[in-house]
Amino acid sequence: MVTHLDRVAVFIDWQNVYQSARRAFALTALPSERGVISPYQVARILAAGNDRASDGVLVKVEIHRGLPSSARDPTGFAANRRHSAAWIKENPDVVIPRMRPLRYPDNPNGEPEEKGVDVQLALSAVEHALVGECEVVVIFSHDTDLVPAIETITRITGKSHVETASWSSPTHKARLRPKVAVFHHNLGEDVFRQVETPVNYAYVE
Repeated sequence: MVTHLDRVAVFIDWQNVYQSARRAFALTALPSERGVISPYQVARILAAGNDRASDGVLVKVEIHRGLPSSARDPTGFAANRRHSAAWIKENPDVVIPRMRPLRYPDNPNGEPEEKGVDVQLALSAVEHALVGECEVVVIFSHDTDLVPAIETITRITGKSHVETASWSSPTHKARLRPKVAVFHHNLGEDVFRQVETPVNYAYVE
């Protein structure tokens, strides 16, 4: 039980969280904007979770995401920038998009890939925990590559300083499971409906 104010920083693996929402809540056959959420609103819910309520003070939301090339995908690049601006507008003091350029294959018909986004998120989360910028780090992702970051924070600062979050539905139970169990936020469809913002930023000026 929390008995004092806890500064909470939330780290969101954007593409993983978006795709997982579409799978968890049967949205894969629907337009691409279904599954888009407000990072700030979901982070507020996470900050208040684990019995913190108003004692959980959200101090930062980092959204880690791949950035399309302005030369090879100008539409995607512009949509990404508009989307990032919309995130920041919700709370400029707290919301910070962390973009990393996508890697494009030599084959012009190949799909670009995110490279290093998970490492970037992991390093930032560990840094925040170790330098005391917050009391609690929440990592929102289903990517098991992030488990070592959780285990590092647990080993150095204690398991009360790191938490995980994932979407949860009867057909979707994927979540991060570090060796030492930490508090986990199971976010169901009720939460998803509260924070969904189904806007296609490729068509928003």
